[in-house]
Amino acid sequence: MARLRALLVSLRDPDDPMAAHEHTCFLEHSGLERDQLDMHPMIRGRPDPGRYDVIFFGGSGAYSVLDDTWWIRETIDVMVEVVDRKIPTYASCFGFQGLALALGGRVEQDASRAEMGSHHLHRSQAAADDPLFSILPERFWAQQGHKDHVMGLPEGVTLLAHGDGTHHQAFKVNRAPFWASQFHPELTVKTTVARFVHYAEHYLSPEEREPTLRLLKSGRDSPEVGQLLRRLCDIA
Repeated sequence: MARLRALLVSLRDPDDPMAAHEHTCFLEHSGLERDQLDMHPMIRGRPDPGRYDVIFFGGSGAYSVLDDTWWIRETIDVMVEVVDRKIPTYASCFGFQGLALALGGRVEQDASRAEMGSHHLHRSQAAADDPLFSILPERFWAQQGHKDHVMGLPEGVTLLAHGDGTHHQAFKVNRAPFWASQFHPELTVKTTVARFVHYAEHYLSPEEREPTLRLLKSGRDSPEVGQLLRRLCDIA
């Protein structure tokens, strides 16, 4: 792999241990070396996307994309800039929702339909010809952790995966090499459990945590999902 310069736009508090955990997960699944992948917390201000060959936007355990916070609004502006610059990019979870909003889509919060852990998803027909998503089987397992849902796709994107719960699970921007998914290609069952343990008190009552933890540990992975980020770097 060429010596790419890559950026992980972090949507977590800088002192959140899961920020470093997320950086490690993106490293492991992208195939990049640690000195190739910078991490920039959005809460510290706007990065310069033009300095990088590849960009990743991750999740945000303690925040919602619908929060009226300056750095979340700034994140959405940065996503529009990245689309316009046509920088190869992948956004997961919070990043997926943010990109949908940035392009004019609709996001709603509904904790009653929250998804966590391993979910069986469907590759769309259009994904069969996609440079990244064509490697996925027609049905695949992926890791989830969200209560915000993209309810309406923006114009100018192609749906690449859907689910039986939250329907919109992945899309590509038609005019740019920018892919996004509600699921986490950087996570496995093991790393999803680590995330859950860290954020459990934020989301669940004490009586809900233990059965949820058992359910997460019994989850499944599809190895092809973990190859999406590496394929992005390969085509950059």
